[in-house]
Amino acid sequence: MFQRYFTKPYRFIPPYRGRVWCHLCRGLVPAYLRRRMGVARWQFQGLDALRSSMDRRAGILLASNHCRWADAAVLGLLGLQLKQYFYYVVSHHLFKQRRAMGWLMNRVGGYSILREGSDRECLRTSARLLADADRPVVVFPEGTWFRQNDRLGPIQDGFCLILRHAARQANRPVVVHPVALKYWLLEDPRPILQSRLAALERRLSWQAQGHLDLISRIEKLACSLLAVKEMEYLDAVQTEPLDERIRHLSDHVVTQLEKTCLGKVRVGWILERVRRLRQPLVRKLADGGDIDRVRAAQEALDVLLFCENLSAHSMDYLHERPSLERLTETVQRIEETVTDEMEIPVVPIGVTVAVGPALDVQSYPNLDRQGLDPLSAEVAKGIQALLDGLLGDGPPVGWGCPSGRDQSTVESCAAS
Repeated sequence: MFQRYFTKPYRFIPPYRGRVWCHLCRGLVPAYLRRRMGVARWQFQGLDALRSSMDRRAGILLASNHCRWADAAVLGLLGLQLKQYFYYVVSHHLFKQRRAMGWLMNRVGGYSILREGSDRECLRTSARLLADADRPVVVFPEGTWFRQNDRLGPIQDGFCLILRHAARQANRPVVVHPVALKYWLLEDPRPILQSRLAALERRLSWQAQGHLDLISRIEKLACSLLAVKEMEYLDAVQTEPLDERIRHLSDHVVTQLEKTCLGKVRVGWILERVRRLRQPLVRKLADGGDIDRVRAAQEALDVLLFCENLSAHSMDYLHERPSLERLTETVQRIEETVTDEMEIPVVPIGVTVAVGPALDVQSYPNLDRQGLDPLSAEVAKGIQALLDGLLGDGPPVGWGCPSGRDQSTVESCAAS
């Protein structure tokens, strides 16, 4: 399991400016993706748009969707394709998992951000890197691993703060390129998904539910796992559709923690409420002191992690397009929520990386009449449009990907 919160105060990990380790690790990235992440093929689109910004010596920020552990390494491949190294904004806790891995991540361009608060040092450093146009900077503006490849999650406020700050400092153009990563299965995942589901069912002391089609089997398992948590927090199993039950449970748990920790209830998107709650809890953890107080903060943070994971689940997402890719994503999300371990590839996958046209930061006003940042909205629109285009085009013809839908799944959705 991953450790995400620490008793030691946060210290910013600055970017390593040297290139020696980037040169040395060039050959490791493709091997790592193939052997550890199961990413066997890749294709790039829109490179000319990015080359044009590089030729202008613009400060470049690459804003990508984030749905898999492999995403940062895939973008590293994009850099190798362009013969250009990148910097990466990386959540601080990832540097702390294994010392050697954190050290290497820093040497190949990663620097830290504290998700639980306003990390001014990261903001200033990112803006300076963009103003200097040293290398493009990679940011995942959703702020977390959203886990739904075909949908972009809401973009976080700090993303545009970096760009605005850089534009004020720079004597050159500062641009942001929307980037979409779309993964495709290279083999039929259904036999392995059946065995993965059987392993999850054994956790519930069930007999394997192989008589059900995949989507019914997934939904039955998801409903049962959710019912366990509903009994824990609500004292009763709810009867609404699954997505409504998820929202209801998440809102209830977060509301109770807000009353306890903040003395007031906030409104808004559940993940934003979770982030605001984490800030005082992480401070309590770092302040130390009374053992009971520290333990209570850690337990509350564990509950918030459950709520964050819960928000990544959606049966509506699967029913909307019951492709083999979404079936696989759904099973992997359940596994991750249950085990809190890095995803294990189901079958080999390929990825298409699409880079959108540059958006010039200076050409967008700071806020509109509703107090929203139009640049943020345009970036989100650009990433989602790229994803929709890739989904509409389908996988590259030469990859020999299996049929995109399980017929029994389609029939099950039609019947419901």
